[in-house]
Amino acid sequence: MLQYEIGESPLSKNITIPEEIVKRKIIVYKPRIDIKTVRATAEKMKTQLFRKFVFLKPKPEEVQLVSINRYFEPYVVVDGEYSIDYSKNWVHNIQVDDTMQNLTLFGEKVRPKTLRGNLQIPCKILQLTGEGRFKREAKAHIIFDKQWREVGLEQLPFVPFEEQPEKILSNVDQEFGNAEMAAEKEVEILKSRIVRRPSEILCIHNELFKVSERAVIYKPMYKVTVRNVKTKKETTMIIDAITGKTTSAIQQTPAPQKKETAREPAKPSSSAKTAVDNVSSPVKKTENKVKPKLKV
Repeated sequence: MLQYEIGESPLSKNITIPEEIVKRKIIVYKPRIDIKTVRATAEKMKTQLFRKFVFLKPKPEEVQLVSINRYFEPYVVVDGEYSIDYSKNWVHNIQVDDTMQNLTLFGEKVRPKTLRGNLQIPCKILQLTGEGRFKREAKAHIIFDKQWREVGLEQLPFVPFEEQPEKILSNVDQEFGNAEMAAEKEVEILKSRIVRRPSEILCIHNELFKVSERAVIYKPMYKVTVRNVKTKKETTMIIDAITGKTTSAIQQTPAPQKKETAREPAKPSSSAKTAVDNVSSPVKKTENKVKPKLKV
């Protein structure tokens, strides 16, 4: 039992709170969307990425798929609780009739106090004091994205996961969003949110900060790069490998240009459909390899 003097804050003594923290797990989700579906979605939406106005967009043959890469978005899940069983002084005021002289409780007499002032109804206050025992509990379940922003449960649906996550992640390409998550940050955030010691504690009977679940969950995503043949600009779209939801990248970047000895009119290559065959699985670093144009 931890003893404190009346009116002294227990936090000022820097006493370590008892903790039970489980080891962090690593989970890698299996994709539900295959490469063929991703390619079909990209072919359907590729012209919309270069739309300038509502009806002004390039022709399908003017936009080529450059590459499709699978990568992983990390999320951190933490679940825990905090409980404290403690005692503190208890005071309760009861309004009684003005005619009461005293009250006997547990063999002791308590004398009420007369309230001063211009009261419409004369009365007295009976003050009861004692040492009360209290218990406080707090729980939290939090999901963070790679930037440590709190997100909802819809970001991590219940799906099958890989049996050998470390092997899958050993080939992860850091370029496309896979990031190392700080080892203890989720525990620190959870602790700061739910651990609240009450003030004016007389003594602590039991106290525990418990983390029952913590994991880094890697969610598979697809990054599709497309190129406008006329403007030689590239842009990307991100496709969720679990839900199929597509997010378009607005920013466009010029495609790398090669020096040409002579200017000749070029037509879109008839092999545009095979330009995305360099798909990495699970993840391999992909350079922006530009397929030479066929000279007519």
